Amino acid sequence: MTSVAESLLQLQGVVVRYGVPGADTTPALAGVSLAVHPGDAVGVMGASGSGKSTLLHVLSRLTKPDAGSVQYATDFKMPSLVFQFPENQLFSETVEQDIAYGLRESGIASDVVTSRVRSSMQAVGLDPAIFSERVPFHLSAGERRRVALAGALAQQRQLLLLDEPTLGLDARGIDQLREILLQLRQANVTYWIASHDADFVAATCSSLVVLAAGRIAYEGPAAGFWSDPERAQDLGVSLPRRAQIRQQLQGLGIHGLPSHPEESELVAALTAYRAARPA
Repeated sequence: MTSVAESLLQLQGVVVRYGVPGADTTPALAGVSLAVHPGDAVGVMGASGSGKSTLLHVLSRLTKPDAGSVQYATDFKMPSLVFQFPENQLFSETVEQDIAYGLRESGIASDVVTSRVRSSMQAVGLDPAIFSERVPFHLSAGERRRVALAGALAQQRQLLLLDEPTLGLDARGIDQLREILLQLRQANVTYWIASHDADFVAATCSSLVVLAAGRIAYEGPAAGFWSDPERAQDLGVSLPRRAQIRQQLQGLGIHGLPSHPEESELVAALTAYRAARPA
């Protein structure tokens, strides 16, 4: 592992148990060690119950480990966490008030609050002139997700954590959220995403942490994981659709494609295959 000075935070041998204290319960996290680095775009994947949400709760300081340690860089601030169901974290009468709440409670100057609220709304595709005075609970699921994300961005924390961000979104909402995260990635914003949505993770994350029964089963480049369909299946993780198509093409004898090919690469491979077939 890298030193704390080279990372935002480190988990070493972290164990989390739920249930009656002292009871012999299966741990939600069973000795997890990892580091969060500046500029990370990490997808946290695994079957249901593997420990994904618990890991984000530990990273966000919502859950204290029963064993192990969490070490922070000296200048590390509290991360921002967007929960699975953002309607549960929206509570103010207007969108602007909801996004500004944490900033005002932190004692930040009013003009700075206003500037951050407006810029974060624009970053997630919410026009302040249209949405500032809207009631959060009257918005669509996709709009509420963007309000919750705007509230997290307005905090300008060093680490953004998203738990199942595509849950309940339609295709348009997922596309919009993907574009937002790609813009954040270009701005070198650090984020970790826990999700079952392999297509979304493949589009937004360069690295993966895959959990199985509370332990790390894979940690490394996303491409290295997508290239092994059998391992993904064993761990209860679906392949992205383009990786699935690649696997099908390999069955036809078409090789040489990357683990998560672009659509243009798939089209080119199929075109070459058809051209090479006897008439």
